[in-house]
Amino acid sequence: MKKLKLQDVVPFAAFIVIFVFFTIASGGKMLSAYNLRILLDQSMITIVVGLGVLFVAAQGSIDLSVGVNVAFSGVLATHISLRLSAPWLLIPAALAISAAVGLVIGVIVSKLKVSSFMTTIAMLIGIRGVVNYIQTKIGVEYLDVSLKILNEPYVKIPLFIAVTAVMAYLFEFTKLGRYSRAIGENETTARSVGVPVEKMKIAVFLLSGLLAGVGAIFTLISVGGSTNTMGNFLEMKVAMAIFLGGVLVTGGASARIYKVLLGAFSITIIVNGLALIGKSESQISETVEGILLLLILYAATAAARRDRRRSVKQAVASETSATEST
Repeated sequence: MKKLKLQDVVPFAAFIVIFVFFTIASGGKMLSAYNLRILLDQSMITIVVGLGVLFVAAQGSIDLSVGVNVAFSGVLATHISLRLSAPWLLIPAALAISAAVGLVIGVIVSKLKVSSFMTTIAMLIGIRGVVNYIQTKIGVEYLDVSLKILNEPYVKIPLFIAVTAVMAYLFEFTKLGRYSRAIGENETTARSVGVPVEKMKIAVFLLSGLLAGVGAIFTLISVGGSTNTMGNFLEMKVAMAIFLGGVLVTGGASARIYKVLLGAFSITIIVNGLALIGKSESQISETVEGILLLLILYAATAAARRDRRRSVKQAVASETSATEST
């Protein structure tokens, strides 16, 4: 039976404390059916995009381009579908554009050996300029009414569940997920045992880009069209969800799907809870999120160190016992 690690308990404990605190502070308003629907709706985009970034984080890298990729693919796909009078072309167009951006990043990181942080920061700045230029030329564009059905709960929620289930399967039961965690644990060792590290790096950035396209579709159907604020700070929100959920910056075995869900819901609960108790000012919300992120990252890191020391002690004790028995 697998022993429960302390570092895996931290995100659950943090989520429960945050949820219980705001439930009590709001006088139970947190638990209303209407508010719970809002929590789910506000968490969807962060979770969907975060599921793609998790594969990158598992390798010990980061993708800070997802927010601008959402904007870029969303704005271009909307314009293309309207110009061609083909509303449903929006979906394949958004996915193709966002995947292409992810592929370019993956090639740069893998083949040119540029750090993922610097590469994705450069893409964030550069593509945001392109998006702003495009928006000034074409302005705000609205989706065709035929696409409104995608925003209905009986369509949107099953789509969200399906995306989450597929990503969970890929992460837990395929080589893409296993190899990504292995690279995060020790890239040199992974390479020595035959893991195609370069291909895996390209694959996860491609996947992260693809999920940014899914996030763009969810964003577009939620707001009804493209705007000049699409994807703003989404990359920070996704990164916070991943690390607030207890994934270490080194990735590896600490990366798990449920941690993205816990982190995303925790952030949404904080923002929503502060609004319910009349403290919705952005500076208060951002300060609280920052403090909690630091505390939970510290707790997760300390727990990981403690688990590692315990594993070493157990290994030494086992070896000593085996030596004495002989």
